[in-house]
Amino acid sequence: QCRFGPDVEWVEEEDYTVDPGRCASFYEAIRTYFPALPDDSLVPDYAGIRPKISGPGEPAADFMFRRHGAIVGLYGVESPGLTASM
Repeated sequence: QCRFGPDVEWVEEEDYTVDPGRCASFYEAIRTYFPALPDDSLVPDYAGIRPKISGPGEPAADFMFRRHGAIVGLYGVESPGLTASM
């Protein structure tokens, strides 16, 4: 088994539905480095919401820190940033 993804789709409200119609774009992208990928071999898995601090069409914003009493909140930290902090 292999996992490919994720992709990004801007949404206006929380919606955890996985649209199987998006598979075509996955096949195209994956076959650039795995051309032997058989047709009908991809299965949609799960969806999640990744909060962002900049919207579509805006320049990418770096993460920010906010202090809430004794708690420090980190906002907009992308996956590489989380990985690097471990």
